[in-house]
Amino acid sequence: MSLLQLYYISAIAASPSQLLRPLIVLCGILAILLLPFKWLLHDWDWTALFLTALVLGLYFSPEFFSTVLLLIFLVSAVWLILGRIRVVKIHLDGFLSLLAGVGLFFVFYSLFFIGAMLAKVPWQEYTKSIDNVNKYFLTGFTDPDVKRDVYYIILDDYARADVLQELFGFDNSEFIEYLKGQGFIIPEDFHSNYPTTHLSVASTLNMEYVQDFAPNLEESYNRWLMKPFIDHSRVRALLEENGYQTISISSNWTITENASASRYYHPYPVMLNDFEGFVLGSTPLRVLAPFLQRFASVRSVESQQRVVLFSMETLSAMPEIRGPKFVFAHVISPHPPFVFDENGNRLDIPYPFNFKDGNEYPGTKDEYIQGYIRQVQFINSNLQEVVSTIIANSEIPPIIIIQADHGSGLLTDFTSLSATCIRERFSPFAAYYLPGVEELPSDLSAVNTFRLIFNEYFDTELPLLENQQYYYKYQSSFYNFENVTKGVNNQCNQ
Repeated sequence: MSLLQLYYISAIAASPSQLLRPLIVLCGILAILLLPFKWLLHDWDWTALFLTALVLGLYFSPEFFSTVLLLIFLVSAVWLILGRIRVVKIHLDGFLSLLAGVGLFFVFYSLFFIGAMLAKVPWQEYTKSIDNVNKYFLTGFTDPDVKRDVYYIILDDYARADVLQELFGFDNSEFIEYLKGQGFIIPEDFHSNYPTTHLSVASTLNMEYVQDFAPNLEESYNRWLMKPFIDHSRVRALLEENGYQTISISSNWTITENASASRYYHPYPVMLNDFEGFVLGSTPLRVLAPFLQRFASVRSVESQQRVVLFSMETLSAMPEIRGPKFVFAHVISPHPPFVFDENGNRLDIPYPFNFKDGNEYPGTKDEYIQGYIRQVQFINSNLQEVVSTIIANSEIPPIIIIQADHGSGLLTDFTSLSATCIRERFSPFAAYYLPGVEELPSDLSAVNTFRLIFNEYFDTELPLLENQQYYYKYQSSFYNFENVTKGVNNQCNQ
């Protein structure tokens, strides 16, 4: 019951499959506690009652959990003094039946609302869309004589240079000149097509707008609906068909955590999914975090630092892997939380760890600006080393795409399009290392990235799509879009 209620709260990001492991763990814990409680309480009814109270306490509030533990301790102490439960026999049959009935009611209550949520998805059409992407075939897609490694590096929330200068007062020209010196092309008027990661990355990897490859999702609001299109994208299908292996580097965010890749690199033995992270962060189970973080990706300042640094280290090691490869790395930085200073030193945050951005960011705008700039500087210095290492150690000059999923969130209000600076949110940083290519359209948008690459290196003739930008009309639906293309060059009002 408790897990189902928690799942419904987190269902925007967490798919139903993420319930499986927590349920198994919960059943295992109850199985382990069953006999010790029976030995302590000498009665199956009281055992059932206290285990039920313990579970409810674990998944509700710290205060309730503390009260439950105190109650269990006091009652157990009394019974141990009395010796055996039959000395003060209390009949619980009726109460347990009532409790079971109430529990079943809330189970069906939770299932009803979860079912109503899932019913908003046109499943037959949705599964057909997934199947079409998995089996994607492109006429004219040829096997090139030279198979270059393809790196797709997503820097979450990284703003374009002019936006950094205008809104943050930060001059990013040193980093840009470094990249240009390495041979990168920097489109000065690059735009994303969507304001959020799951939409932007899915669109880029499938070379089409979301509403075209996954139509009729207007009534749905679950981010995880894009995960199958990110894990098994058209780009992946085409490259694997031509002998590439797909390599995924952990982001510690389930939607871009592609464990199905040929090789999947992760910094912890156990990578917790979004639902598990939510449960640990919002219930008394957080007391287990110090123990779990030794081997599991419990979300914290320490784990975020470790994941980002692991991504950079793993990217640098990729040239050592023989054979053509498609490397996918989503780095959740400079996106909040701001856990690095410009030198990579740890920054503690004065609020519970979270990834909230825009109007949901828990600090002030000045804190956002200062933290964001420092994290951009940190990413810049690390990425320079990564780029230098990849280029120097690759036997064949690779294709390197450094592309933010969307712009920064200083002036973004997820509840109000009118209060959001479209120009900031849709103006991310992008840089391309494309051997043999001297220029790109300055107004390139993300949906055309791989169309250009396949045309250049795999002899396709994919037409470039018209640049369009879409914001969702309502926060309750990520797939009911409003075209905001006309506003992407409007100045931001701070």
